Amino acid sequence: MSDSAYLGKVRMLDNLHSRIFVAKWTKIRPSRWRLKNVQDTYWRFYLNKTDGAFLELNNSDSDSNQRESYPLLGGRAYFIPAGVRFDTNILLEVDHFFVHFDVLGVPDVVMRTIFNSPICLPPSERLRQAVSEISGDEAAPEQVDLILECRVKAIIYEGLVLYLQTLPPEQIKQPLEMAITLKPVLPAINHINTNLSHSLFNRDLAELCQMNEDYFIRRFKECMGQTPGDYIREQRVKLAAQKLLFTADSIEQIAAVSGFGSRFYLSRVFKNSVGLSPAAYRKASRV
Repeated sequence: MSDSAYLGKVRMLDNLHSRIFVAKWTKIRPSRWRLKNVQDTYWRFYLNKTDGAFLELNNSDSDSNQRESYPLLGGRAYFIPAGVRFDTNILLEVDHFFVHFDVLGVPDVVMRTIFNSPICLPPSERLRQAVSEISGDEAAPEQVDLILECRVKAIIYEGLVLYLQTLPPEQIKQPLEMAITLKPVLPAINHINTNLSHSLFNRDLAELCQMNEDYFIRRFKECMGQTPGDYIREQRVKLAAQKLLFTADSIEQIAAVSGFGSRFYLSRVFKNSVGLSPAAYRKASRV
């Protein structure tokens, strides 16, 4: 059976795509790569040339605050999904390739059921070679390099394929079925995600889903596990966090584009959610 014939027989998440924020080689050193309590709204892809760096994670099997060491082995590729909390540590200088990116098109509640901890990808010479070809191929910050962007996206998709192929079918099926159950409120979700800078009202979102307002609020919470207001606030914080790290926009500009309206309101909500003020979060090292 040809690929095209096979694709015609399965349901596709045709809006799944990645947004790349930064991708480059750097050197990480003991004096700089010892970060505490890192938790961000974007994903990371790591590949180090040599051993020496590791993450420290809370031991989920223990009731104590015991930390578990998670080594980043040289030559192996890793994903750290959005929302995972960790510390970084390093014993010696290491050549380090990293990508900061986001996965779009699948609701966060679905992604978290599949990707909720650091992932060591299966060995892949093709993936290692693709990363090595990016070395020394960086564009200046103000330039757009379409070839580099396509190469990095290919690395991300290849990594996702490698990981998903290791999962039993039932582990993938459940989240995909969950995505299908979100269909009644997807018009609202899509509208929220593309209009965060605008005022968003339950009555308008309900109309998009062809529901009355009370039923929409109840149905949305059943599907998403949170109210429309909580989801909107979460997505606005996520957008603000990404813009704080990956743009030079002022905090006032970020407050406007992420729908908070004022720097004061952004700062209050952001600190309650992230634990840092927008200015402090922007200063934090993120590699």
